[in-house]
Amino acid sequence: MYSTPSTSFEKRETRLTKDNLYMVLALWMEKFPVNKLKENISKQLSSPSSSTSTLGTEFNKVGVVFVQPNDHVLSVDCSRDDVHGIARVIVKHCDKAEGCHVFVSRKPCSVCAKLLVQARVSRIFYLPIEPESHKPDDLEKVDRIFKVSPVAQSMFVPCVDKKVLTKEEMKRPANTTPDDVKTLQEQLFDEWWHQSILINSLDDKMKEQVESDFMSLMKWIASIKAPLDKAEMKFYKVEVEPLTDAEMTEFPGGPVAKHMITFAKMLARQTDDPKAGVGAVLMKGKEIVGIGWNGFPAKALYGEFPRASDDDSDTREKKYPYVLHAEQNALMRRNEKDLTDGILFVTKCPCDECAPLVKLSGVKTIVVGEDLKKSKGGILSYNKVQEYIKDSRGEFTCLEMRKARSPVASSSSARRKLSYEEENQKS
Repeated sequence: MYSTPSTSFEKRETRLTKDNLYMVLALWMEKFPVNKLKENISKQLSSPSSSTSTLGTEFNKVGVVFVQPNDHVLSVDCSRDDVHGIARVIVKHCDKAEGCHVFVSRKPCSVCAKLLVQARVSRIFYLPIEPESHKPDDLEKVDRIFKVSPVAQSMFVPCVDKKVLTKEEMKRPANTTPDDVKTLQEQLFDEWWHQSILINSLDDKMKEQVESDFMSLMKWIASIKAPLDKAEMKFYKVEVEPLTDAEMTEFPGGPVAKHMITFAKMLARQTDDPKAGVGAVLMKGKEIVGIGWNGFPAKALYGEFPRASDDDSDTREKKYPYVLHAEQNALMRRNEKDLTDGILFVTKCPCDECAPLVKLSGVKTIVVGEDLKKSKGGILSYNKVQEYIKDSRGEFTCLEMRKARSPVASSSSARRKLSYEEENQKS
């Protein structure tokens, strides 16, 4: 859960603009831990004589977010399985891509450019970093394709308000130092930022500003990721009545779970809830099918609803009847109706209002970005998830994120692992 540093519920929330959020999500999806993808690319890069595939030495991996005209996120994806990120979304959602704004981490290659034009998207935004294609002449082809089409392409220079960064500094966990954040910020910057030909047309002062803005974006990402890295968070199966006192089993899909919980924490920052932010990501197999964060109804204006929580005893009207939960938004705006054997990644345990909806959708696994013991107290109750675990006889599973503990021997039944690959085979 993301707790806002301010104790005054009347204050407005400081957050990224939606366009900046969509772009950072696209960039973060470049780190989606697709099995053996990086190894395959590394082998191709180290072997000049090897045959190039769709994601060989000629292309960078890209992340992409498609946003529909109604401002709903249609799809979030990345390059994998020998298919470019943009191509994956267009093929999967060919009937819904028209009119979309497309946020892609890198300027698309000519293959993706012609697909975007044919799909009749509205506009493409890309970051000022190395383009998707390594071919020197491919940028000319891309520009020619867009020049004779109604589709607009724009380099997107991210901008993170200083107030947003200050807010992150105020809520930094005690176990994470400013140096931890700075070190990770510099690592991310060095990984992603290379002087790109895309900004050659800018004068020197503008180039410096673009680089500074990108560094600020890296600081925002680092402020979210660094605490997870420092605490060495891992995932463990929740058992209501364990057979022994053995440690709960660590989730084998740790890299995927950690990536998605970090993704959900980014979403949580988008809340307009004055007390706490919650982010949720729905997956079916390896596909992200829905995202959401908590907050007041769409297009709500300040002052239309109460903002006080149960901590504000001197205020009669509370916010709870009016706030939509992250899980509810993710379920209502998903792009896949059938969620049988799906997985919900959420920063806080679903409350008793959301848990039945999650179960009804077909989701069988919930991965929570905190220790379930923290989800207690207040007006909202959090009992149903553990009831489902107890009554389902293993059909409903919940994993919690917490610090690693010392290994303890246990029986095979108490240490049965839930494999991410096995879940994919079911879907």
